[in-house]
Amino acid sequence: MKQSLKKRIYYSLFLVVSTLLLSELLLRIYNPFYIRLKGTTVQLPVNQKYNLTTTASDGLDSLIVHTKNQLGFRGPDMGNDFADRYSVFVVGGSATECLLLSDGEDWPNRLYKKLQPTFPSLWMNNAGIDGASSYGHVFLLQQQLLRLKPKMIIFMLGINDINRVDINGFDNLVSIKRAPFFVRVAEYSELWSTVLNLYRLKNAKEKSLTHNSISAIIDGKTAMRAADMQQLKFKLQTADIQLMAAYKKRLLMLIELCRKQQINPVFVTQPCIAGNAMDSTTGKNLGDIQVTTTMNGYQFWDLLQAYNRVTIETANEQLCFVIDAASSFPKQRKMYYDLMHFRKEGAQAFADTLYQSLQPYLLQQIKP
Repeated sequence: MKQSLKKRIYYSLFLVVSTLLLSELLLRIYNPFYIRLKGTTVQLPVNQKYNLTTTASDGLDSLIVHTKNQLGFRGPDMGNDFADRYSVFVVGGSATECLLLSDGEDWPNRLYKKLQPTFPSLWMNNAGIDGASSYGHVFLLQQQLLRLKPKMIIFMLGINDINRVDINGFDNLVSIKRAPFFVRVAEYSELWSTVLNLYRLKNAKEKSLTHNSISAIIDGKTAMRAADMQQLKFKLQTADIQLMAAYKKRLLMLIELCRKQQINPVFVTQPCIAGNAMDSTTGKNLGDIQVTTTMNGYQFWDLLQAYNRVTIETANEQLCFVIDAASSFPKQRKMYYDLMHFRKEGAQAFADTLYQSLQPYLLQQIKP
């Protein structure tokens, strides 16, 4: 009896190990989940072109052409005169990358086109990475951007750092050797890296930070009960004091990394459609709708604004130029196709908003 039990245990272990090894091998041959951050290594899609199809709802085109250049970013290649250009990278998450807007329609490229007539020497690339937080931005700078020695890096960040307990404690992280064990494993295992990124994707979906439908968010959800709102507010206030302090440390790290290479860091606060505004189509208050599994619009906007205030305060303390676009940008359905991602009209309007502050500032920075 004991011998039979041992055989079953050994056989079960053999199946588990064999399955894991086979999965690792297959994912190394072909991984259908493109991973931008493997452990702490940023992987960029160099010279790639994507033809994406959608249902053409909520202001999106049915066919989207999305191209990555020689660096793995959106925008022009570097060119032989790169050193003579006033080079700018725009760093952020999915709201910066604008995955579902075709080439030239993302707001960094619209901003670039708007600035070019005044600044012929300007060169700008959209270095946004879908899902990236300030933690990922640190590694993007260390591994990719600092060596290129741009003149300026514009950061729009905050929303992907909300409630990120999984990156709390990474604030002084400067190498893979100091990363937690589960991150170090992802550096060497395709299987574990995929599992870790799918887990992050699940958490992002629960916070409505993935690409969704604004119609579904506004029309398909109901307001939270008052009692649930009060309980949630207490939990968030308690937890996010520490998380926002950690967020500030990462902002300071980004500033330090830039300034050590004589790069000018500029910050932009992050807007979203949720908050105290009325939806023009349904007449619903965008604060009352439930925008995530745990938050209504008021709660989400208050929390995002708390992170935006940390961005503003840190930038001011460090004498960095900061644009508070979040406070002034309109909360209108025609601007967004979901909670935080811009339609074409929104990308143009956001570029126009940034231009009003950035153009006068660049006049002081770029020598004629």
